[in-house]
This record gives sequence, structure tokens and C-alpha cells, in this order.
Amino acid sequence: MSDSPGAPVPDTWIGGADKPVHARVRRAIEPLIQALGCQLVGVELGREGHRAVLWVFADKDGGITLDDCSRISHEISPALDVEDPINEPYNLHVSSPGLDRPLMRAADFVASAGREVVVQLADPFEGRRKFTGRIGELVDADITLHCTDGDHRVPLQMISKARLKYDPPTSGAKR
Repeated sequence: MSDSPGAPVPDTWIGGADKPVHARVRRAIEPLIQALGCQLVGVELGREGHRAVLWVFADKDGGITLDDCSRISHEISPALDVEDPINEPYNLHVSSPGLDRPLMRAADFVASAGREVVVQLADPFEGRRKFTGRIGELVDADITLHCTDGDHRVPLQMISKARLKYDPPTSGAKR
């Protein structure tokens, strides 16, 4: 089955975003974030020193503000305390996805077609674990990446992490 233009895009979470803890967090907070007029981009669980950190990425049309992030944090914190999805103390950080937006769902790749992405894999594929290239089409459960060494059709299930690559614009003015 090939995903053609206009066909529904699977809303499956990929890589680390598909872990059970991440799913529990999303279920607990997504309705609250939507009620504030924002959308949940995804969650990441990491470490800063010896402490766990839960990153919640949210956005909205026109971009998310610092005030939006503060409101989201205050709204979701009690829900996370009740759900208690993380088995250790953690810090909660709510943020915009940033210019190097994480791609956590198949739909994110489709929405970012033509953009440059850095993809890290859980296991080697075609002799490597990292690909940098332009996002092509989603076919079945594979994303085509147009890299400098050619095109690669990478299975979404192998991706552990993907982020858009941000290259700051260069100034055309001479000094």
C-alpha cells in the first residue's frame, strides 16, 4: 500500500515516542493541552545530571508563547501527579518544538516533506545509524530520505529519534 496525496496518513508514534511511559503521559495530558487551544507535538523523557526530565512539546497556529507554555505546565502538572507515569522524581519542562522540531509521528514526516532532517536509528540500517537528508514520500511504513549519497527508504519502526535540521539563513549583505 502506498500513501498517495490525499490518502489518510497513519497517526502512529515512532521511535522513543512509542514507549509505554510516553503513551501514558500523552493520554493524561493531550486533552488538557487541546482544551487550552494548543496541540501536543510530543513528549521526551531524558536526564539532566542525575534527575529525570519530562519534556512536553506543544504548539498552536501562529506559534506558542511563553505564557501558553506556563498555562500548559500549570494545567498538566496535577494530571501527571495523579497518573504518576514516571517511577522516579522528575522535572517537567513545557516548550515549543523549536526550529529543530522533533518528528514523532508518521504524519510529522508527511507534513515536513522537502525539509532537511537528521534521523537516528535504534539499529544499523544500510551500514549506518544516522541519516541526514531531505524528507521524501511516505510509502507503506517507510520514509524516503534524499541524502547526499543517494536516496534511502528507511522503515519508520527503525527510527529512534528524528529532528528537523535548522540552518540559520545567511545574510546576502556584504560587509
